[in-house]
Amino acid sequence: MPDKILIPRIPLKASVGCTERERKCPQPILVDIELSCDVSRAARTDSIADAIDYVAVRREAARVAARRPYALIEAIAERVAAALLERFPASAARIQVRKPSALAEHGVPWAGVEVYRMGTTSNG
Repeated sequence: MPDKILIPRIPLKASVGCTERERKCPQPILVDIELSCDVSRAARTDSIADAIDYVAVRREAARVAARRPYALIEAIAERVAAALLERFPASAARIQVRKPSALAEHGVPWAGVEVYRMGTTSNG
């Protein structure tokens, strides 16, 4: 089983929704990130230079979420996974995006989507 970096419940803002009205103002979303990667070197050296920087991962997810309006949280999850796999040495990414306002009027705390994507062999 591969090692994993886990960054749960990242609060971000995204212009997301099926209607133009929803996309007009950024709304809160929660993003969970799981990156499959080998952490043995970082563990051995105890050096951030040999690790994936959690702050940089969070920053990249925020950049993707804020980059443009989205109709669907599925698109955000897909693009976050692709960006992280391109930028960081991970073999796979599992991204969950939750939108608290999606079904709030029906008493549902959130609606979400989870994607799992494999990276290229050159990156992880």
